[in-house]
Amino acid sequence: MTTALVRAARSVILRSPGPEPDRASAPQRVVACCGGMVIAGGLERITFEVLRVLRERGAATHAIVNGWENFRITPLAEASGATWSVGPYRYPMRRRNLTPGIVAGMIAETVRVSADLMRVARRVRPTHVLLPEFHAVLRNAPALWWLRLRGVRTIARLGNAPPGGTFNRLLWRFAIDPFVDQFVANSEFTRGELLAHGIRPGKARTIVNMAPRRAGAWDPDAPRIPGRLIFVGQIIPEKGLDLLLDALAIVRGRGLEATLDVVGDIDGWEAPANRGHRASLRARAARPDLDGAVAFLGYREDVPELMAHASLHCCPSRPEQREAFGNVVVEAKVSGVPSIVTPSGDLPDLVAHEVDGWVCGAADAPSIAAGIEYFLTRPDALAAAGRAAHASSFAYGADRFAAAWASVFATQELEHSNALC
Repeated sequence: MTTALVRAARSVILRSPGPEPDRASAPQRVVACCGGMVIAGGLERITFEVLRVLRERGAATHAIVNGWENFRITPLAEASGATWSVGPYRYPMRRRNLTPGIVAGMIAETVRVSADLMRVARRVRPTHVLLPEFHAVLRNAPALWWLRLRGVRTIARLGNAPPGGTFNRLLWRFAIDPFVDQFVANSEFTRGELLAHGIRPGKARTIVNMAPRRAGAWDPDAPRIPGRLIFVGQIIPEKGLDLLLDALAIVRGRGLEATLDVVGDIDGWEAPANRGHRASLRARAARPDLDGAVAFLGYREDVPELMAHASLHCCPSRPEQREAFGNVVVEAKVSGVPSIVTPSGDLPDLVAHEVDGWVCGAADAPSIAAGIEYFLTRPDALAAAGRAAHASSFAYGADRFAAAWASVFATQELEHSNALC
């Protein structure tokens, strides 16, 4: 079945197939508010890994998804063992260029989404609500207020660091914090940004991510294609793929036979603010200094197989991306592939410079090229870095991740915000 047919088929289904499960005896019943999810990226995959952990320990789990672009999300829910239903997520939440009509639309969105969560709660009778991003808190705030009064615990998983600025600090302190019992950050960088927004230290903990499950197994011992680089991620300006293309041109100009696989959706919907970016990347790759050296592979699930053939992984994010963790770096580690990373958010903390990868001094093409050239001209150092990368991956193991997340939901004495006590 083609992707278009799968998308069309799933778009008309309002809830997961099969009979309603018996949840009464489950030790925890968890509803995850996933209506803002569209792509199957790191944040989304790790959220469903959390639900998988809970399901494997006997919990009943249910995800609420949107009805307009869920064809990549509902398979993740089903693979985790969760049931799912479609919620009325329709209207974007924003803060700029507001008109009375836009404000009314956001209020109506909050009312609709909260009412849907209450309907699901009457059916599931949750002990916990999992909130994978801050818009989920805002959209469900009235329902969360009521559910918390009824003893339901709310867990906010932070896959991205809170945005900076005075407005966002006020938003997190007074419009998000009061509706959350426990914040769980994916890195100390993310937790630090959260505390800078006024969240109490005792209310925030860190659980670093595991390598999310993919189609196929990770293979650290596979034979590598000499000079093959790989980029895996969203094709947006902040991810810095244009910098990597320029860096690739630099090293090829110095006589290195380097090639690049680009794994990410290059043909799908593009945000209006980024319109033309993907076309510019294709045009850059077609220039004579890169002609034939770049393969745009599109969205792929067989990342382990693609990673297994690579000699180097590159994560060239710009500082404004403020990478909260960098799941793809961990995916490279379990594949035995060194990573070249830029100084963006938590990325430098994931890599030991010249040991299991390269930390660029700046997010620019010459700095990235220096890392590529260092390893491709030193085969022994490249092989040693691959072994070191794989050895470092055990710090991000599935067992550690599972035990930590199970303890979050097993905790009975979570701290309620004073605002709602």
